[in-house]
Amino acid sequence: MTNPAPETPPARSPFAGCAIMLILASVALFLIGSAVYSLFRQNAEIAKFTQPTPSTLPEIVIEGRESALNDLHARLQLFRESLIGKTDTPATLELSAEDLNFALATMKPLRDYRGHFFVKEIRQGEIIADHTRLINGLPGSGEKRFLNGEIVLKPILSEKTLAFQVQNLVVPHQSVPREFIAQIPPFRLGVTEQQDPILGPVLQQLTAMEAKPGVLELRRIPGEVTTATASDDQVDSAFLRILRVLICGFLIVVGLGLFFALRAKAKRASSSQTPR
Repeated sequence: MTNPAPETPPARSPFAGCAIMLILASVALFLIGSAVYSLFRQNAEIAKFTQPTPSTLPEIVIEGRESALNDLHARLQLFRESLIGKTDTPATLELSAEDLNFALATMKPLRDYRGHFFVKEIRQGEIIADHTRLINGLPGSGEKRFLNGEIVLKPILSEKTLAFQVQNLVVPHQSVPREFIAQIPPFRLGVTEQQDPILGPVLQQLTAMEAKPGVLELRRIPGEVTTATASDDQVDSAFLRILRVLICGFLIVVGLGLFFALRAKAKRASSSQTPR
């Protein structure tokens, strides 16, 4: 009796898998190309309103102003004692533009901002300061750019920290896009000081920080509820979006490489097992 001939498996197009891989490869290359183009375009736009060197801010003169500096320290100490000693009574501290500059020049918690700000004026709801800030250029290029000009900050008390949200940037001969300004996270004071034995209790007692004409007011009013918030993650930066696209494209390319490598290995294994 003759054995029946084995069934022949249906023919598969050798181009089906290749077509899918070509589509995925094209998508990956498109993602990477778009991200690289966006990165270069963003860098070119930033170069329009930044400079290759930092600006020179007005010097904060301490010499000969010892009495004013001592008065500031005395008021700060009195305010702290009012907050800690009598938690059920109102306490208020008013700081002028000169006071803020003295604080920038002499106080350790503000050392990271030293040389980057010079407070010029305090208005209703905002602080105006001369400002210089380093901005990195293209990743890996070593290029440095500086954002020089006038910065407008809105002070608010947020999560027991002193936060200063960037409202506007004014630079010479150019305008800064609102999209760029919106991506700048608030400047914060008090994140690392929460556990400080001197500053921590003060931050815990504050109920508000407000800019008024000529002064920045810090206060503790019993029963006052703090509603302002400022999050570092409130806006997703364009650079992070570009970085995510690059990573996505890279992962697709790596996946394609692994797929082809495993496919080739499977073919070699199949060929070695086929009887001759």
